[in-house]
Amino acid sequence: MQRILCAAFAAPALLISAHDAYAQGFLKRLADRAVEKAEQNAEKLVGEVVSGSAKPRQDRRSDEEAPVAVETAPETPSAPVASRSAETKARYIDSLKTPPDVEAKKAEYNKFGEVSCNDCEGGIELDGRPTFPFDEFSGRYNERAKRAGSWPIGHIHRWQGRASKGTLTVTSEERVDGFQCRRLEYRLERSGASVSRPGLICLGLANSSSEVENWHEIY
Repeated sequence: MQRILCAAFAAPALLISAHDAYAQGFLKRLADRAVEKAEQNAEKLVGEVVSGSAKPRQDRRSDEEAPVAVETAPETPSAPVASRSAETKARYIDSLKTPPDVEAKKAEYNKFGEVSCNDCEGGIELDGRPTFPFDEFSGRYNERAKRAGSWPIGHIHRWQGRASKGTLTVTSEERVDGFQCRRLEYRLERSGASVSRPGLICLGLANSSSEVENWHEIY
């Protein structure tokens, strides 16, 4: 009888143990499958990255959010700067010419200054030609222009001719065709009458043979 009771009590315990063992085995199998699946997915992802077939994630945007391409007008080349050749600057003083109207005034001035004399070469004295005391410019080429170039602006040189009184005035300084120049005024007075003409001297090389800049008389 005692053996029968022991067997009866032992049977449920065996059933519970068997059930627990089965449950544990089932959970273990599920865990193993999950691990195996994760390993397979990881291997697949690594393979795609290595082969370059993996597609990067792209953010989806609506049409309103899509960036709009802005068209820019082609850059228009700027207009070339006006060439300075339009303002041709003479290189040598001898390229500067006397305007026709100045030539006419110069002829009138010279005629006014003519004075007859017996002891003059050719019988005519030119009072319109300025005279100067002896100085460092005396006897030098272009001495009158060199003197006027050394005077300050506004300076007046005076001389006395045979019949006329003359003055030479430095009126202004300015650039003419790229040269530094000075405007002059020649004036003669005689017997209540007078005549004047403009003058111009410029600083630069006389011609292609010159090596040193000097003041030169243009007219």
